[in-house]
Amino acid sequence: MKRAAVILTFLFCLEFPLLAGYKIKEFRPRPAKEYPAYQDFQKVVIAASPRVDQAGVAEIFDTEKLIEKQIMPVVVVIENHNDFAIRLNQDDIFLVQKDGEQVSPMPFDEVLLRMTKQKGWSTYSAPKEILYKKVGSRDMVEDFEHKAFGERMIEPNGSDYGVLFFPLPSDGSLAGTRLYFSRVYNMTLKEPLVFFEFELGKAK
Repeated sequence: MKRAAVILTFLFCLEFPLLAGYKIKEFRPRPAKEYPAYQDFQKVVIAASPRVDQAGVAEIFDTEKLIEKQIMPVVVVIENHNDFAIRLNQDDIFLVQKDGEQVSPMPFDEVLLRMTKQKGWSTYSAPKEILYKKVGSRDMVEDFEHKAFGERMIEPNGSDYGVLFFPLPSDGSLAGTRLYFSRVYNMTLKEPLVFFEFELGKAK
């Protein structure tokens, strides 16, 4: 049995050499206004820090596969200075390209699959909710799931962050791009605040 386990581990490492030995990185974002790209509006501050090279990615995730697969993580920091909670969902956030096209963020499980597999969804028989758990180490899956933006509830006078994943610009330039938050929800009044939108291209 031990020999079989060793063989399976060896084969896994051959298939996913950059995923073996993944280490969870502790990431603590800076205050929102310390990032070049942010908006302060309605007592809410939202900042974004795109990572377009391996040095930037390495502060968050222990993998070189994101840049290799042309995937750009964007750290989003939210500070809520109101006396009510707010809610944001990544389905309501878009990367607006310079030609005006709105690009939706990729779910973290899709990101994991793109990092580890060359084939498309149709070639897999297992549902992706099950499949993504099999493509990397447990630490890697938990790290991406924990840091991915998903849905965030920010308590009154609280703050939080999450990571969005977008296609990496082919030239690595974000000039002329914007980050658009179409809905920031006031949990007390059960209604959205006015949308947020700011330039991402000035972020370094």
